[in-house]
Amino acid sequence: MDHGAIDWRSTLDSAHWLVSSASTALDGASPRYAWGAGMTFGELEGARTVMIVDMPSNPLRLAESWGAVIERIRQVHVLFIAPDAIDALSALEEVSAAELLQRVRHRGLVPHVCTYLPNERTALVEHSLGSVNLQLTAVTQPLEWLAGFLCGLPSAGPGQAGVERAAGGS
Repeated sequence: MDHGAIDWRSTLDSAHWLVSSASTALDGASPRYAWGAGMTFGELEGARTVMIVDMPSNPLRLAESWGAVIERIRQVHVLFIAPDAIDALSALEEVSAAELLQRVRHRGLVPHVCTYLPNERTALVEHSLGSVNLQLTAVTQPLEWLAGFLCGLPSAGPGQAGVERAAGGS
């Protein structure tokens, strides 16, 4: 992959969200450079960066993947922690799973840190104005919930109520 061949300006033209996966940082030097360049150009072009912290195919490399995210945490606007990575990341950060989202949001100053737990149908969002813990009626997959959250966030209105509306899909 020639990471320098990507025309980020035209690729990100009028994009609101740039969605990346943390495990991309583990795919080699060129994908990692493209991953970083995408976030930098996204920032310059006005796109908001969404980082999905997923469990790498080799779970022993989670710390490496998470370290790459931490290096660029100030560029991330929405940090989504996949449900299969919550417990391992909690152990890595030496906090309980219940404290993980809040701790990451406060330390990294990420505007939104969230997850969706499909077995409990619960959306959890830590944001600059508080916390959302929402029980949903519809069964959905985590990335489907994230897509709905991202689509709803710009138009859901301000404050706690806006984040709740976006998280609930209404």
